[in-house]
Amino acid sequence: MTHLVTAERALDVRGRPAEAGAAEALARFDSLEPDERFVLVAGDAGRETLTRLQAERPGAFEWWPLQAGPPAWRIEIARSKGSPAAARGIFEALSWDHDRLDALEAAAFQARAAGDLPSAFDLYTEFAFGLRRHIGFEEDLLFPAFEAESGMPPTAGPTAVMRTEHREILQLLEQIELGIGDAAAPLAALRARFHSVLGEHNVKEEQVLYPAVDALLQEDGADALVRRIQSYGS
Repeated sequence: MTHLVTAERALDVRGRPAEAGAAEALARFDSLEPDERFVLVAGDAGRETLTRLQAERPGAFEWWPLQAGPPAWRIEIARSKGSPAAARGIFEALSWDHDRLDALEAAAFQARAAGDLPSAFDLYTEFAFGLRRHIGFEEDLLFPAFEAESGMPPTAGPTAVMRTEHREILQLLEQIELGIGDAAAPLAALRARFHSVLGEHNVKEEQVLYPAVDALLQEDGADALVRRIQSYGS
């Protein structure tokens, strides 16, 4: 499944009052079929739009920032396949982001292989932004929630291992990011190592951590945490 969005699917609400921009974004959202998406381009972090989606379309949408301003913020908004008004779970929401990020990374290297270095650079920049944000909200929101509910300290258990893996993932990400736009940069070995570390890391999260958090927080707590993750950095 691809999670890429073309420029034709963008909705630019810069210059509009926040309430008017949010109303236009909700109208565009309501026109989507399940798994369709568009990019909101705003002069702020889209807080009014997110607030309205959370209040009026709970359980029906995905929200993932692609670029942070100023001067412009770009946010991907998708209609989810879940039931409207249903509570969101951590496994569902964050596994979706894993898939979205995997698709961006693959597209960047496909563009690079085709000789389209500007597109490769832009796609990988978007991927890197998303992965750094994903790691950020895991360490700032998800891991502390798990530790508080499970009684495990940050220095032990699965979150300790995952924090260590995050450091290696970020180091490899930075090295690849520096060379993605250079056709002569030797990235094959770096990318293979990156895939190995990130792939195993994501499996552990999806098979162990995310289900554990959903079980510990139960439905309402997990839904509240998803809402905080959606607002992260805004």
